[in-house]
Amino acid sequence: MNSGLSIDIVHSYFVEKGEYFRIIMDSHEMVNRGKKIARGIAKQLMLLGVDKGRILDVGCGTGRVALSLAELGYNVIGIDISPSYIEIAKSRAISKGLENRVEFITCDARDLEQCVSKYAPFNAILFIWSSVIGYYDEDTDVKILSHARRVAEENGLLIIADSINRDYMLMLHNVVGEMTWFYDYHYYVVVEKSLFNPVTSEVMIKHSFYRKDGKNLMFLDEAHFKMRVYSLNELVYIAKKAGWCLLRVLRDVAGEIGYSFTKPLNIIFNICRK
Repeated sequence: MNSGLSIDIVHSYFVEKGEYFRIIMDSHEMVNRGKKIARGIAKQLMLLGVDKGRILDVGCGTGRVALSLAELGYNVIGIDISPSYIEIAKSRAISKGLENRVEFITCDARDLEQCVSKYAPFNAILFIWSSVIGYYDEDTDVKILSHARRVAEENGLLIIADSINRDYMLMLHNVVGEMTWFYDYHYYVVVEKSLFNPVTSEVMIKHSFYRKDGKNLMFLDEAHFKMRVYSLNELVYIAKKAGWCLLRVLRDVAGEIGYSFTKPLNIIFNICRK
């Protein structure tokens, strides 16, 4: 099924205007959140017998999760469509003395297999914080997950964590409708307006970026993107089409097994057995 999402939006938001998204991604709050997610993923991997190994972080951004996992002892490959994000991630790896444990590659996730085949197989493949899945169409999402399946080892895992939950978006849509949020990121303020379409399951998000100037705000720019938001059962369905079967659902990536519609999706898959 093709949802009609424009691939130009991905390039426009995360590459052409990627410096503005960095205000959010590299904020103190999101960096700390990334460290927490990395610790949670490491905990889940150890519970599943993967206490060390090779990890692929798809849509790694500037490396907030990948670098933390490398610090925890994993060998990590991070890929992202943004060349500037990858250069920043590489610089951070060097400054942390992790260049022998983590490598970052500029790569469109639709070419995932081609980009990382020489590093395969991977013990686990990560899609964190609504990265990559949902920005194209359903067929492309299945293709990307299929690529991930082909570069995974025989007992490899797929982890989709901290992902937008359609059930929660639908509840907000029914209660609030169009939503506006204000975020204070130290030197910056970001105004987020989002509108969810329950028919197509697409959410349109527009960010307006401001720099603080004393008591005033100086407008910098605005950017928007649109993405398909999946429910738990929909993600399980498309993952299975790509050869991944549900292993467990978590309320929190580091927490108890279970599901809450008010929280992001945290799902672990393993390779389907015939």
